[in-house]
Amino acid sequence: MSWVRAPHSTPESLTTLFFLRKQEFWHNYCTDKRVNKKIVSHIIGILLVLLVSIPVSAKKRHIPDSLQRITVEVNGIPFHMRRVEGGSFTMGGTIEQTDRDVYTDKPAHLVFLSPYYIAETEVTNQLWAAVMPERESLSPKGYPQHPISYVTWTDCQEFVRRLDSLTGRPFRLPTEAEWEYAARGGAKSKKHRFAGGDEPDSVGWTNHCSGNWTHPVARKRPNELGLYDMTGNVNEWCEDWYAPYNLGTMPNPCVRDSSEGRIARGASYDDCIANSHLSIRRWYAPETSRGYIGFRVAFTLPNDPMMQVEEVEQLPLTKKVKIKGKKLEFSLVPTEEPYYISDEISVQLWKKLMHKEAPSKIKSVATGMRPSDRMLFAERCSRESKEVMVVASAEEIVTAVQQGLIEPSKPNVSERDKNKDVRQLQKKRKNRKNLTLLTELVGVKLTQPDDPVLLQYKREDDDCRPLRLVIRKGAQAR
Repeated sequence: MSWVRAPHSTPESLTTLFFLRKQEFWHNYCTDKRVNKKIVSHIIGILLVLLVSIPVSAKKRHIPDSLQRITVEVNGIPFHMRRVEGGSFTMGGTIEQTDRDVYTDKPAHLVFLSPYYIAETEVTNQLWAAVMPERESLSPKGYPQHPISYVTWTDCQEFVRRLDSLTGRPFRLPTEAEWEYAARGGAKSKKHRFAGGDEPDSVGWTNHCSGNWTHPVARKRPNELGLYDMTGNVNEWCEDWYAPYNLGTMPNPCVRDSSEGRIARGASYDDCIANSHLSIRRWYAPETSRGYIGFRVAFTLPNDPMMQVEEVEQLPLTKKVKIKGKKLEFSLVPTEEPYYISDEISVQLWKKLMHKEAPSKIKSVATGMRPSDRMLFAERCSRESKEVMVVASAEEIVTAVQQGLIEPSKPNVSERDKNKDVRQLQKKRKNRKNLTLLTELVGVKLTQPDDPVLLQYKREDDDCRPLRLVIRKGAQAR
């Protein structure tokens, strides 16, 4: 039925309208004044229905400026609190933090936090005297804007209790996870080694520039959230007891029971640059009083709808998948976008799915496959397991190795063969060079053909790395 060429005919239903040939309809609409007005009205009606039915996307929750930065005043002394958006981050010794093997900040692990507020600066001598006047002796005269020091963890608990009663806000010490997330810059983090940058002297007071003494707060550059002195000046007490990190995903973690000591974070004026990166951890007995330990405060508003977050999904540390009767184990790699990475693919599993031998192998591990074959293998694994699997990238493998989740691949046979061939090639080139000098004397010029050894190793489709697969969180099987 071709009613476009008969403009006075009427479509039997709206569905017919979608099967019009666009070019013919547009031609008739533009050139034939007899176009049926009912057709036009149908088009307008459909457009209006579509326009009305388009779902309105939810607007991003707007946080008023009055809630982004709160000013609190105690006995005439003001201080400021910064709002930190909730979210997830990798806590501990991530790649940018240090190239040394520091066991206390390993393993890096994924943490989820609800929104909270944290002080822009460390508690100053002036603020301490305003809240704890009977213990003003701890704050030396003439240094009102220097951070308070020589306070024990127990002193800090008394301070926040009084501050709570004076202001009506639920003040407390930040948890270790809250402290590190804020120091890294929260959701605005640029992955610096120190709080606010990679040059320590521009963002904090360490023994490289402090003169071995505290300095007034907020004199260095702030970090991405507008927080000062998260690196250097004084270490800062946290709510937690010390405990070794564990792998896994944790919402709002806080160690409540331990016998090791209370956590203090952030480094001090007395620390060298190598010991001032954001992930470094220290802990002391709760009654420890030192000139390089202070604190800052935090609070959460549990009844504020702006502060509520959805329940966090708990991710298992390992995932076991059965493919063609073979078990393949995946380990969770906790990053901002967590994923699971597999063991090295065995020769047996490759042969079962691909129905052919692997080009080369290290003992029982398949290597030497072309990228197209690797992708096909991942697709077949996905169909067999009902999980969406892809070939692990070099970056994903390196991240997992650095976090100690998988062992680095050993140099394979083809790598040794390559080195041997390259040495032979260098010897041949040296002989050719000597021969070239001789031939030039007699007027003969030798051509330099493309070397087959170099061409072989320049080919990108001969990938000699052992194959690993990745399951990304949230990927859905087809």
